[in-house]
Amino acid sequence: MSPAQRRAEAVALRTPEARAAEVRLQALLLAEPGLARIDGSIDGNFDVEAPLLAPVWLWLQALPAAAAGATGQARSAAAGGGQQAQQEQEKAKRRRARPAKPASQRAPLLLASKAESLRSWSEHVPLDRASEDETDEDEARAAADDMEELTLAREGSASAARIKFDLDLPSASADDLPLGEGESLPEWDWKRQCLLPEHCRVQTLVARPGGAAFVPPVALRQTARRLRRRLETLRSAPQWQRGCNEGEVLDLDAWVRHLGGLHASSSPEPQVWARRQRSERSLATLLLADLSLSTDAYANNEQRVIDVIRDALYVFGEALHGCGDPFAMLGFSSVRRSQVRIHQLKGFEEAWSGPVQSRVGAIKPGYYTRMGAAIRLATRRLQERPERLRLLLLLTDGKPNDLDVYEGRWGIEDTREAVREARRAGLQPFCLSIDEQAQDYLPHLFGHQGWARVARPTELPLRLAGVYSRLTRGV
Repeated sequence: MSPAQRRAEAVALRTPEARAAEVRLQALLLAEPGLARIDGSIDGNFDVEAPLLAPVWLWLQALPAAAAGATGQARSAAAGGGQQAQQEQEKAKRRRARPAKPASQRAPLLLASKAESLRSWSEHVPLDRASEDETDEDEARAAADDMEELTLAREGSASAARIKFDLDLPSASADDLPLGEGESLPEWDWKRQCLLPEHCRVQTLVARPGGAAFVPPVALRQTARRLRRRLETLRSAPQWQRGCNEGEVLDLDAWVRHLGGLHASSSPEPQVWARRQRSERSLATLLLADLSLSTDAYANNEQRVIDVIRDALYVFGEALHGCGDPFAMLGFSSVRRSQVRIHQLKGFEEAWSGPVQSRVGAIKPGYYTRMGAAIRLATRRLQERPERLRLLLLLTDGKPNDLDVYEGRWGIEDTREAVREARRAGLQPFCLSIDEQAQDYLPHLFGHQGWARVARPTELPLRLAGVYSRLTRGV
């Protein structure tokens, strides 16, 4: 309203008609009928017989613009109080944090190693994912809540200089051949302490035939022959049979047990002797190899981790082929729970021949490490074997990890539960790792006697044969 209009209204209120109307309205509000008729010119506008009006008093206060803005902010703060309280509760959580130094600061004179293509809450790896591989904020927050220690790193590259790698699955024409329609496996939810049925989809793959033949170097063939002769000697050597009625030497353990129960037992011939006897071994072994993208890192100046794993598979196959013990080989990687990839390198019924060795030579790194699903599938394969002792050997270079909140405690607890399931099924799992921090988490997964760390990755073939000899001694 313009100032001229406001002045015109003020002048109109000074007229007799306007003053009379104002007095009449006040009389009605104050319930004074005597003042109802003051001027007949306005009788038609008011009805004295109408019910009395109820007054409602209003007090208006003009606020300056700054105060009005503060009031609006206070209302907004009250509306979002619940969200702020949740944020304050999350901030109140205490976590350990450690800074992640760039590789140039840790060892400026060493060659830079290509680390695993992962960005993890627990371990900082300076390599970006593709945009479609990024998890949403809810999944990222859930993964962070599972961590006892967070790694803080400073991003030093500009947005325009970042390189993104696409980890999508290859096309069907370029990928390995699928075997069957796949299998569904459960996964352990450590928060609810239960198995999620059919949570993972596992697809078994085999390399396409007609690939290049694998030609191992001369030094590797010599190592394989040496370990093969060692295992053949252990297999052909007679084994001690204890608790016999007669034998070559006295079994001290049996003798002590006999003396302890002498009054309760009336056996005329105590079984306290031991003797050597050749017997057929009842043993089956499944070797499970980690083929995730982290194995693309260099173990030394000449070999990558995947090359060391390939050598270990070849040496192990040559040695067990000479012993005659049945064995199988599988590799695994994953891209979320719907794409767990199991690469069949050798089945129990296949002979150690040229095509099998070509599959071993053709292994390559890729994707992530959903370890729990791979162990469960290997457990199913070993449960079908009739042998008395069934070994499950795992070769890896790091923690279980995948995109969909499998990193951190979820992956650790799922792998631990998968190892427990294997033991309940009568298997003997054992893990060999080349990770420098293996002692921080492998005892929790496999127990203190169920794992070993290989300090020098190039010694993996020798350590694998040594572990096999120790685990099968006395069989």
